[in-house]
Amino acid sequence: MIKRLLSRAVPEEEWPVWALPSVIIGGFLLSGFLFYLFYFGPGIRDLQGMAYAPTDDDDRVRVEIGGTLFSVPAHYTRNGRTRRSGQLDHASLHVLLPDFSPWREDRAEAFLDTGILSKLLTINIRATASEMPEERVFNAIYRPYIDGSGDVTDEGLQSFAFRADSPYGKKQIFRGLKTGSAAERQRPPLFICDIVKHENPTCESRFNLGTSAQVSYNFKRVHLAQWESIDRNMREIIRNFRAAARRQN
Repeated sequence: MIKRLLSRAVPEEEWPVWALPSVIIGGFLLSGFLFYLFYFGPGIRDLQGMAYAPTDDDDRVRVEIGGTLFSVPAHYTRNGRTRRSGQLDHASLHVLLPDFSPWREDRAEAFLDTGILSKLLTINIRATASEMPEERVFNAIYRPYIDGSGDVTDEGLQSFAFRADSPYGKKQIFRGLKTGSAAERQRPPLFICDIVKHENPTCESRFNLGTSAQVSYNFKRVHLAQWESIDRNMREIIRNFRAAARRQN
């Protein structure tokens, strides 16, 4: 076949002696190179900077997400894309509970732990349009699927079960019993958690930054009793990232 293809361009009597072996060897090397790239080379996520690639560098990275500026020490970031200064639609961060410590080489294994007792808390900041405070989110989105009136836990949370036939049938929702001003009571943190029977239960919470960005964070349910300090520290670290960006202006 190769010989027929070559003969269309060059008469057979004009072929160099080495032409056909060179084509065969070249094809073999090319196929080997492509095989290596496919199985061992960088994947799409690597090329896009989305693959997990933490760093212990504490230099700050200035990013804009949904019109909100952040100045984030690099050792809080989970991948190279988040460390690209400029405008992003999404940033991925991580810390360890309980003190919200950033990545360090000597704690690398703890950041890879995803087991039921893991101390890892992951943070995602996204550009998104949302104007509903937490109380309206609870009433408009979740309440129609709730079964019963809920219970109050010893940790200061309202616990609600979802109907088994609802989209959240294998979840529970917890609402923080916030005190303070009327505005603060309109923003009680909500935690959507896997039920205890789940093999590796996780909780997620979200809050808005204005009307164009949103923060979500995930942690293992075993730490839910510390919800108040987790939520307080989470909001504080985001405030610090925003304040640092303003100081750089």
